[in-house]
Parts: sequence; structure tokens; C-alpha cells
Amino acid sequence: MYTDQDIANLVARVQQLEMQAATRQAAGTPNIKMLSQNFLTRAFAVWGHNFVASLLIGIAISCVMTVIGLILGAAVGTTVINWINQLMGSLPQ
Repeated sequence: MYTDQDIANLVARVQQLEMQAATRQAAGTPNIKMLSQNFLTRAFAVWGHNFVASLLIGIAISCVMTVIGLILGAAVGTTVINWINQLMGSLPQ
């Protein structure tokens, strides 16, 4: 049914496909520390991502709160200055 030449061709083809599959698996896996076999390496990679995310969120919230503080400070400052001027104007001289 199948000749020795057919079987030899199929064996060569299977070996070629196995080599291609091994190459794709090695190239398909990203080389990042979160996939490391070492627990401490993974732990510090997760901690680093958490630190950077917290830092970015903290900077954004700080900027928003600074702008709100400046706006409220200016509004309160002008109100206080007007109040002091009214007090000074109502004092007898």
C-alpha cells in the first residue's frame, strides 16, 4: 500500500513540522518577568506593576486636587478680602 519512500517522506515531514512547532512555541511565549519560574521574580514584577499604577493614579489625583484647591483658594481669598474691606470700612475713624 505505502512504499518505503512514502514513509520516509512522511517521517521527514513530521520532523520538519515538529521543529516548526517548537520554534513557534519558543517565539510565541513573551519573555517577561511575570512568567518566570522563580517566585521572587514574579512577586517583584507584580509589585513593580502595582507601584507604577499607584504612582500614575496618585499623580492624576494630585493634579486634580491641586486645581480644585487653587480654585477654592482663590474664591475664598477674594471673599475674605471683601469681608475684611467691609469691616475696615465700617470701623469709625
